[in-house]
Amino acid sequence: MMDYAPPEKDDSTDVDYAPPEEDDANDVDISRQKAITGLDIVVPLRAKDWDKAKERPKVTFVTCPKRFPSRSQALGLMTWLTLDPQPEIIYISDDPGVAEVSKEFGIRHIEGVKKNEYGTPLLDFIFHEAQEQARGEIIVFLNTDILTLQNFMDVLSFVVDIASELDNFLVVGPRQDTDLAPDFYTFNEGWHERFAQKYMKKVVRTSSTALDYFIFKKGFFPSFPPMAIGRFVWDTWIMSYALRGDYPTINGKELIQAFHVNHQYEISGLPPSGLNNAPLSKKEGSPEFKENMRLGKEWGSIEGGELSCAEYILVRRGSHLRLEGNPGLKKAKSCPHANTTKITPEKLKKINK
Repeated sequence: MMDYAPPEKDDSTDVDYAPPEEDDANDVDISRQKAITGLDIVVPLRAKDWDKAKERPKVTFVTCPKRFPSRSQALGLMTWLTLDPQPEIIYISDDPGVAEVSKEFGIRHIEGVKKNEYGTPLLDFIFHEAQEQARGEIIVFLNTDILTLQNFMDVLSFVVDIASELDNFLVVGPRQDTDLAPDFYTFNEGWHERFAQKYMKKVVRTSSTALDYFIFKKGFFPSFPPMAIGRFVWDTWIMSYALRGDYPTINGKELIQAFHVNHQYEISGLPPSGLNNAPLSKKEGSPEFKENMRLGKEWGSIEGGELSCAEYILVRRGSHLRLEGNPGLKKAKSCPHANTTKITPEKLKKINK
């Protein structure tokens, strides 16, 4: 479950660092970047200026950061900026420090976020702005503190190919949780290799009901319930929405690596250990949880919104990525809306050519 802040081959850690363009090089002040992020940054990085670029980005990352300085969020940003090709990145947040980080790293920043009475951002605003403002045709909605390796963009390149054949779709999956040693809060050119060597086999996937990243085409959500982000229910509503519609749902967990560093966070009315660590009675007692539950039912259903209900899966066959029917769907306990005929055999063959 995304909290409000979402390896199959060894070469997934290979990264060609893209330093800032020459015109921007003089604008990069590493000491300032360290101060405003809280992260020990060794490699100067900056987002690509898509206003000056001749091409448009194929993929846009959208996220809702909490306040900066934040080492975990800054580390996530560093891993995104070193992806090749680099995605467009949009921050949607009014939290302190976000504007400064956005300006320093060249991140697009959307302010004036719609919130509920507890000050929690609302998802109807977030998804509307994401789809209105994204330059990329493919949107990736994920937590700001999700760490990515090059594998993430490699799989997204295949998703772009899928998008050329399908009117719309939804790719979802869980994060992989890990602890992080203090020296990994120094970001340098060897960071990816060191991370892979130390943590690749130690990560723990979240439960099958947790969805931590959402990949879809612009226009996938013509409207969205005004749910509070990070207060449960909304992620299963998204899955149920896709399943109930004519949209193929795709489980990306076998290929997509989305790492998350364990930490604590606070939610109104609950102890500092956070909602994920609270007993079920505490979760259900949260007013924001109750409101999200009410909205989920009012806006259709949250039934059958688990990852196990995805109709298709991303897999690797030899050196090729493929989209296939989900063989585990027949064993799933309750997936009333799943429909494995949304993609014809002919279309699947064309995607996997």
